[in-house]
Amino acid sequence: MAIVHLPASALYSHPSLARLWKEVHLNCSPFYQRPAVRRLYTQPATVLRALLRHAPYNFVALGCAEGLKESLLLRKLPKPTLLLTADTCLSMAKIAARKLPARAKIARQIDLASPSSISRILMPPNSHSKTKAPRPPRLITLFGVLPNLDPLPLLRCLAKNMARKDLLLFSTNLAPGKNGRRGALRVLPQYNNPQTIRWLRAVFQRTHPKVTRGSLHFGVYRDTTQSSLSRIEARWIAGNKPTHTLFSSRRPTLSQVESWIQTSGLTCIHQWIDPKGEEGIWLTNRKA
Repeated sequence: MAIVHLPASALYSHPSLARLWKEVHLNCSPFYQRPAVRRLYTQPATVLRALLRHAPYNFVALGCAEGLKESLLLRKLPKPTLLLTADTCLSMAKIAARKLPARAKIARQIDLASPSSISRILMPPNSHSKTKAPRPPRLITLFGVLPNLDPLPLLRCLAKNMARKDLLLFSTNLAPGKNGRRGALRVLPQYNNPQTIRWLRAVFQRTHPKVTRGSLHFGVYRDTTQSSLSRIEARWIAGNKPTHTLFSSRRPTLSQVESWIQTSGLTCIHQWIDPKGEEGIWLTNRKA
């Protein structure tokens, strides 16, 4: 029997699950455990200020959760003209909108696995009006999301919906070193812990309330779309067989991320990598 994969949107589909995710993030994420990772999210500001040249710009925070990473960056940047926060969980997008500075603010729900949902956010119908003044360039952020979704289709979709003046700043977790599997095994304890198990059990109970017997197992597997890419998965085991994949986190090597950028219609302007090689940020724009 084939393993059923829960969509990433199911992980945050209810405010109670979002609260449990927040507990995991606070207690287990390197973002909170290591100051060097938090500094990553302020380092692009110098390059961005030079590119934006203090001109008006709009800020689009995709998959923003409560906007913690975006807030670190925006403290170092001029206030945007318009802020649009978008997340699977609308209540978190609204919290981010309240927290982040801007002259005007919008909060929206988004499914980042759906090209039509992304297009509705980035290319709304009235954006094609010929009578409107030219739209300011956008700084689009995608922090902490890419590991949980198929990366190439997502990056291609974003590139397709970007104007040439727009900038995309995205982060991803990495498999440290050159060997993806060995690197993923090194960071596996960041996932296999009581807080994460509690969150994922709650996800499974909400999506499959009639399933009562079973256990969670974490392991490193090959990605189904890119065999050289390692993926950490939490699988539900019933009767000694995996029945569902509740959570997956792709851990690419640095060279794999560079390959994604080249093949998705984007150009890398700059990158920042944390000292342990476990996380990175890339500033990109659409190829001319």
